[in-house]
Amino acid sequence: MNTDFKYGFWGYFRFYYSILGSRLYLFIALNILVGLLDGVGLALFVPLITMLFDSGAAGSGSIGNVKYLSDALAALNIPLNMSGILLVVALLFSVKGLIRFIQMQFFFRMRFLFIKKIRAAMLQQLNDISYSGFLQLDAGKIQNNLTTEISNLFASMSGYFYTIQYAGILITYYLLAFAANFQFATLVIISGVLSNLLFKKVFSKTQKLSGDVSQKGNFFSSFLIQAVTHFRYLKATNYFKRYLKKLRTVVDETEQLNLKMGRLQALSEGMKEPVAIIVIGTVIYIQFRFFPGSNKSTILVSLLLFYRSLSQLSLLQTSWQHFIQNTGSVRSVTRMIKQMNQLREPPGTLQEEPADIGSIELTDVAVQYDTMTILENVSLSIPLNQTVAFVGESGSGKTTLAHVIIGLIPPTSGSVLIGNRSIETMNLPSYRDKIGYIAQDPVVFNDTIFNNVTFFAPPSPENNARFRNAVRDASLETFIASLPNREQTHVGDNGIYISGGQKQRLSIARELYKNCSLFVLDEATSALDSATENSIQQNLDLLHGNRTVIIIAHRLATIKKADIIYVIKNKTIQARGTFDTLSRESELFRNMIAAQQY
Repeated sequence: MNTDFKYGFWGYFRFYYSILGSRLYLFIALNILVGLLDGVGLALFVPLITMLFDSGAAGSGSIGNVKYLSDALAALNIPLNMSGILLVVALLFSVKGLIRFIQMQFFFRMRFLFIKKIRAAMLQQLNDISYSGFLQLDAGKIQNNLTTEISNLFASMSGYFYTIQYAGILITYYLLAFAANFQFATLVIISGVLSNLLFKKVFSKTQKLSGDVSQKGNFFSSFLIQAVTHFRYLKATNYFKRYLKKLRTVVDETEQLNLKMGRLQALSEGMKEPVAIIVIGTVIYIQFRFFPGSNKSTILVSLLLFYRSLSQLSLLQTSWQHFIQNTGSVRSVTRMIKQMNQLREPPGTLQEEPADIGSIELTDVAVQYDTMTILENVSLSIPLNQTVAFVGESGSGKTTLAHVIIGLIPPTSGSVLIGNRSIETMNLPSYRDKIGYIAQDPVVFNDTIFNNVTFFAPPSPENNARFRNAVRDASLETFIASLPNREQTHVGDNGIYISGGQKQRLSIARELYKNCSLFVLDEATSALDSATENSIQQNLDLLHGNRTVIIIAHRLATIKKADIIYVIKNKTIQARGTFDTLSRESELFRNMIAAQQY
């Protein structure tokens, strides 16, 4: 897909061509064929008009430059009388209807492929983007581009293709009009080009407003996501009314822009027909006033073609206006695609990671965000199948350190080795297939309990058995048994129908179901009551010696059995050892124990 193009007619053509390929040329050819059949059918009325003016002399030279149509009919042994000509016209328009049907079917097929490719490409790029890159994007902008702007992008494509379609028919009409009466057609074309200058300023203003509307759409989506995410807080504190003002302000500003575009569209629509009639009337006056010897029958044919083209011209201007109104979405989507492409995660050099991740070694690792240092000079070792814990005050860098280990955040300096392989060369998706991540804020999807635990795996005897083992180890069996629909119960958006502790256990069950080589528990049991926490902790202890486990904890009671505890303060590791060793030798760790009255 080509996103590096100039925002002009041919630039948009190259963009659409990069998606649809040679189908675009076939579509244009079908449009020209439709216009040609329509125009030739109308031009065949020349002999009929000649009969009316020349008392049935259909073959006379008075039919002007389109006499080749009569010659063609004669060559086919079709009589040049009213019944013969009407029969040919009916046949031509029937064929035109069939071609039109094929052309419309082809158009809808192109629309299907266009939207499918664009949306699939953006979703793939969202999958490929790095975590640090994702943090640079606005969630509202992502959502707006994947939903509203893509729909508007399709609208721009429709307007563009319909413009090509009507332009193809118009060109055919004009060529036939030139063939009938060159002088008259030239005057009409010149007058039409001059009159079109009136619409140029309208189109320019509309294009600018389109970009502003897209930008406002990004703001609205961002504010709306925050309102939905924080609805409970906003409702409980009665802040929603105040926050609503921000939403209403963006809505008002957006609709003011849409109103301006609507006024411009109304102005354009209101001008089309009067301008066209003035042009035709002026040309007729000039033709008969200054060129009195003109062939009246061919002029009437030209008028018939131009009258027919008036509706096509009106449709062309409408479709072009519709295209211009949505060019802001084209720019928004293509810019988003380019931005996400620049923020892609490095692919690594290995195709697939080994089944076991092996030991983990960090040497002199530092992490910086802009000018802010998060970690510096961090060196540690995590042997295979051991349990380690990161402890420290909030903001000390514990979670960032875990993110470095699982490849979410690349270190600014230093090295990270996973089983003696540099994380920079690893196939990160393959590596993460072996990672279970349980965060303090549980991740729950708006689906059934079964799908949340199995992550949408199809039911099967094997998957059902793994599901039962996971919910048992996460202490969810009793809760699920109490539900009327059991594991097929829907938990609502972000698990709104279940408690915070149940959501946390659901998240734990999902990672236990995954059967990972590396578990990262980031305050994973902080939302649980003591009895449930102890029960789950006993089940997690079964992983000890069988899996590599990283625990990030504030409550020191949850890490007593860890093989190694790393105490983090001031952006680096201050002490390391077992719980008992640190209790004896680290004053910092003893102070943490005392602070919790452990």
